Amino acid sequence: MGTKKPLFEVIASEIKDSINRDEYKTGMLMPNETALQEIYSSSRTTIRRAVDLLVDEGLVVRKNGVGLYVQPKLTAQNILEMTGVMKNDTNENLKKEIKDFYVRKAGKFYAEKFGMKENELVYSIKFVQKSEHGVTLDRLILPLSLYPDLQAKDFQIINIIELVNSGKYKLFELEQELQLILAGNEQIKNMHLKENDPVFKLSSIFYAENDAPIAIQYHYEDAESTKYVVDFN
Repeated sequence: MGTKKPLFEVIASEIKDSINRDEYKTGMLMPNETALQEIYSSSRTTIRRAVDLLVDEGLVVRKNGVGLYVQPKLTAQNILEMTGVMKNDTNENLKKEIKDFYVRKAGKFYAEKFGMKENELVYSIKFVQKSEHGVTLDRLILPLSLYPDLQAKDFQIINIIELVNSGKYKLFELEQELQLILAGNEQIKNMHLKENDPVFKLSSIFYAENDAPIAIQYHYEDAESTKYVVDFN
């Protein structure tokens, strides 16, 4: 007879199966250890050992003060290596400060962009990132129907590429447009700029394999302190 597996290994295996079935989606927040205790009717120590095992295997990320995440499989670096995209020359991993996170009607503009009805709902998310080079501003628009489980906490562990890839459809193609504009009220307020300061605006549309847009992002950086390159390698 084979040796019976310890309970923490059995639970780790069940959680792994849930990840493989996409019950816990790649890159997204999953039940915390307290919730897992209730789900598996087990002790805190047993759950902690099960999670530790999954962390060691690279399947789960434990973020102190936030929770447990399924390890992202697609990273921003993967995308940069696969396709020619514009990026700035600073490779900092900056913490995001969320300014707005709400659900609104798509309206005429985004309804046309996403091929949806004007009264359908989208997430509108605005956040800033601070570094020694200054402050960047982003606005992200996501159809609610494609990201029904999205939470503000998800932004603390995964980047935009990984977030976009966590919805109902996988990211297949990225279309970008870089513009030089003058700072408006939103940039002045959030980026501490002066009126008419030059700003880089990078507009990105993310597409699924069926050519359907799944996300739109607007990224703003101070043009006087930022350089962009196009990487085709």
